Amino acid sequence: MNLNVPLPKALSDRLKAATDEAPKYCVHPDIDLDGFFTEDFYIGATESLLFTFCGEKENLIRIADCEEVQVRNQVDSGLFTVTKNGEEYIVARFTRKHSTQMACLVRGVKLFIEGKTDRVIENHDREKTCPKCGRILNGAGHCPKCNKSSRSISRILDICRPHWPMLGLIFSIMLLLTATSLVQPFLIRWFVDGYLKPGIGTVKDISLFIILYLAITLTAMFGHLFRSFLGSRLGMRISYQLRSKLSTHIQSLSMSFLNKRNTGELLERVFSDTMSVRNFFTNSFCNMFTQLVTLIALAVLMLILNWKLALAAFAFAPLILIFARTFWPYIRKIYHRQRRKGDRTQNKLQDVLSGIRIVKSYGREESEIKQFDALNDEFAAVQRKNEKFFATVFPILSLLLSFSTYLIVYLGGTDVLNGELTAGGLMQFVSYAGMLLGPLSWMSFLPRQIVNMTTSLDRIYDILDEKPDITASENAVKREISGDISIKNIVFGYNSHEMVLDGIDLEVKKGEMIGLVGASGTGKSTLINLIMRLYDVTEGSISVDGIDIKDYDPADYHRQIGVVLQETFLFAGTVLDNIRFANPDASLEDVIKAAKTANAHEFICKLPDGYNTYVGEKGHMLSGGEKQRIAIARAILGDPKILILDEATSALDTESEYQVQQALERLREGRTTFAIAHRLSTLRCADRIAVINEHKIEELGSHNDLLKQKGIYFNLVMAQLEMNGRKGK
Repeated sequence: MNLNVPLPKALSDRLKAATDEAPKYCVHPDIDLDGFFTEDFYIGATESLLFTFCGEKENLIRIADCEEVQVRNQVDSGLFTVTKNGEEYIVARFTRKHSTQMACLVRGVKLFIEGKTDRVIENHDREKTCPKCGRILNGAGHCPKCNKSSRSISRILDICRPHWPMLGLIFSIMLLLTATSLVQPFLIRWFVDGYLKPGIGTVKDISLFIILYLAITLTAMFGHLFRSFLGSRLGMRISYQLRSKLSTHIQSLSMSFLNKRNTGELLERVFSDTMSVRNFFTNSFCNMFTQLVTLIALAVLMLILNWKLALAAFAFAPLILIFARTFWPYIRKIYHRQRRKGDRTQNKLQDVLSGIRIVKSYGREESEIKQFDALNDEFAAVQRKNEKFFATVFPILSLLLSFSTYLIVYLGGTDVLNGELTAGGLMQFVSYAGMLLGPLSWMSFLPRQIVNMTTSLDRIYDILDEKPDITASENAVKREISGDISIKNIVFGYNSHEMVLDGIDLEVKKGEMIGLVGASGTGKSTLINLIMRLYDVTEGSISVDGIDIKDYDPADYHRQIGVVLQETFLFAGTVLDNIRFANPDASLEDVIKAAKTANAHEFICKLPDGYNTYVGEKGHMLSGGEKQRIAIARAILGDPKILILDEATSALDTESEYQVQQALERLREGRTTFAIAHRLSTLRCADRIAVINEHKIEELGSHNDLLKQKGIYFNLVMAQLEMNGRKGK
């Protein structure tokens, strides 16, 4: 995202007159100080000057005079304010679309105020809107309108590329079917004009005609059957290809993307949208070319046979072009609206089913049913409206197209009466006119089919065009790590303009246990997310054994990390499957050994089917302590070199906590460990404890050392002791 847009020459000259320094930041907000939309408002900063230009008005503020700069977000807009001499002034207004740039500008100005002129804020986020039309860009930064047609064609070609042999065979069959359909009217004319006359034709001629006509009909029938089989096979392969590609790509995407998307929405794209693409390729794609070839062949033949009747046949054909040009944007719009409503409905059901325990606990079934029904009604209303549109427009269009047949019968019948055309010729022409009506009517439905498919394709490629933030470098390192970790001046925020960690430094030796404490939202979980490389740091570096973690192969690095979280996730499988998740090739003996180390073997043996007991979705058939011990066994089986414990015992009862703590003690031996805990008593055994406050490490030392300092950690311990004392009364 550009944080230094070029100033127009006139404004650049005015800035040069005030300072010789080039702008380090320059943003182009879209509303002025009075709240009116404008195109000529600019705000930026040099190392010593904060400037704004709005038409002929300008405001130049020395950085040295700024006591505080900040962004104040409001309901639908924001304010950029500066505090001077104890008073706050509004310097700029902006819509929320520019919140990120303005927040980055504030961070940059704050660095200048602190004298850190060597640091320049960078924002690597993609632009969110198209500079041409203002529409929201997709995941790859492409405009769905400006790049739509060429991208849709390239996507279709990309999908078809692995299936050219089958497509070639289908097209060959289609050409054969087109030829048979064109031959049949010729055969009728030959029979009617040549043999269906008294004294000329015989029963033998009638029999020959029937045999020939039957042979052509049977050829067409078997051709259609074979084409349908190949079309279904093609559609199945394409949907399989897209589902597999989507599933693989989604799992390769970074947490920053996955956290922003709803599970139900992703499932809709993997299954429903790929099915829509499959239906198009099965039923429409090949027919589209066949109908086009048939249309061209019919036009040529009809012009050769009788150009006047041919013109009558095509009299209503322009209706197709007018319809496609007029209604195409509307059809695309209503399909997108229908898909969005469908996503919302599925997302709601997904949320309710995922949280069904909470729903039932609070007795909110009826309320949730009403909410789902409301969304379902909206979805059904959109579907009804769309179907009414298609049910009204297309029959009218088909009726208008059929008028061409009536016109041919009238004009051709007149020619027959005048001796200018034979009865067989008229029958042949009427047959061709009927055949012509088929492609024209089919093509009138084509916009609906294409838009349905392209809508699904857009939604699929909205995911496929996303690029993972966490990728392997060209010469990615694969090696067994020891566990020495060096964290140097890291800066990170989930939003590039809002830092969660700002200047964290920490050196950790192999086998050392580091406790992380602090208030909620200070960045404890964020720090371990960065160590696990679920996200990449914005600034600074994290090294393991002297190698930046960005240089490790992500899969190999993650293989050597063990994680035990407060909310343990178990997959819908057996106990054995869940423990083996960390090492699928582990033997049963290794699994049992890991379970014994985790204090899990005893309770597993009491389960109905032992290690083969199905634990249900998210392990709902097990208690919290049992799930935690299975998670610990899973971590032990992976033999991690770095261990992450995030509130691993906070939600357990005393007995379960004791058993889990015993298992964790065994698991921590010889491993570099980071442990987050709000129960500070669980961190007494930590080698050092890092107290994170205001996005920085404020205190670092052992439990006893921090108590002697009587700082933040001391106050936290005293507060917990006082609270526990109250509970004991």
